[in-house]
Amino acid sequence: MEPRGQSRADLENLYRRYGLFLLRRCRVILRDPEQANDALQEAFVKVMRSDVSLDTVEHPLRWLYRVVDHVCLDLLRRRKTTPTTGAGDVDEADLASPTSGALGPEHAAEERDRVLKFLGELDDVSQQIALLSFVDGMNQGEIAEELGYSRVTINKRVQALRQRAQTRLRDGLADSSSVSEQP
Repeated sequence: MEPRGQSRADLENLYRRYGLFLLRRCRVILRDPEQANDALQEAFVKVMRSDVSLDTVEHPLRWLYRVVDHVCLDLLRRRKTTPTTGAGDVDEADLASPTSGALGPEHAAEERDRVLKFLGELDDVSQQIALLSFVDGMNQGEIAEELGYSRVTINKRVQALRQRAQTRLRDGLADSSSVSEQP
């Protein structure tokens, strides 16, 4: 299969240059090393089949992150009805978060499971906003530019996401009966 938008050399260069960053992102989102590898491979297949020329992409890493995010979020959506992997399958580095330092590995893994379950329940745009804001650390102006919304809209969406997440996590998202509820 011949790439449409870029040459094989371009793809190899992209992989060498950004592959580790992208794999790390897949692992953080999916929490499963095997699925992360599959997601990265699927993302590069999408890049290969894309009509987008790398010469026209202003920020290649940001563009690649979006491709990887879509692939990972699709996997999360497909995995909603299947059981999640055990905490033993996760590297401790992937559990690093501001709150996990004071918690044991099992509690940190449970907390991450609740957050990922919550993320899986969001619509596509909310998932993108959450990842760009809370994983990538982009400010609201950057997110607005990236997604094509106004900064005010992004501000409102981020605030609503924070409030909804706090409510869901406080009210016991860990309780499986409350997971299926939509606020």
